[in-house]
Amino acid sequence: METSNQNQGPVNPISHWMREVAGLGADAVVEVREEAHCPDPSCPLRRTVIFWTDAAGHKHRTVVVKPLVYVRREDVVRAMRLVARS
Repeated sequence: METSNQNQGPVNPISHWMREVAGLGADAVVEVREEAHCPDPSCPLRRTVIFWTDAAGHKHRTVVVKPLVYVRREDVVRAMRLVARS
């Protein structure tokens, strides 16, 4: 799947929101990518995938079904609620 450049402007706020919402420390690894929602490279549907490692070293991920530029703090909160339920 295609991923975006991780240095794009919207990525830093998403990483910050993720650290805040999940209670992650500054040393936690958080990675944000934008991916095509389907294997076809011409697919117009984009999603934002957030990966992180918790204090115990366990790897996690959650998905916001929106392109990076449309992700807001509320989307990160909603995505984390879904992770907490699973």
